[in-house]
Amino acid sequence: MKYDEVLEKIESGSISAEEAFDELFPIKKAKPGKRATFIKMNVQVPDESKGLNTFLKILFALPIPMVFARLGLRLGKRFAKLEDEDVDFDQIMQLLKYSRHTKIQVESEEAVVDIKII
Repeated sequence: MKYDEVLEKIESGSISAEEAFDELFPIKKAKPGKRATFIKMNVQVPDESKGLNTFLKILFALPIPMVFARLGLRLGKRFAKLEDEDVDFDQIMQLLKYSRHTKIQVESEEAVVDIKII
């Protein structure tokens, strides 16, 4: 619909300003992001021995398929005893599904975790 036609409808009183705005600028559906296939992790524990850090590097040397990551979240949901009900595992699984090219870095006193979703 053209701009002039919408202005004429407003002038005649057949539509309101909000309806005219909706006609001129329709809401487009957001496309989901690209599907993730793997998760690459790097975990370092600075206060522990070199052997533990080497073991963690070997354990997470290969990317983890997204199927196993989602399976782990389902198992975690089953066994997690959360006092706060703020964590929604189903929403986390849905976000992971379409989060390709996302990088997450967590640094604390106990460990440093780098997660890349590819």
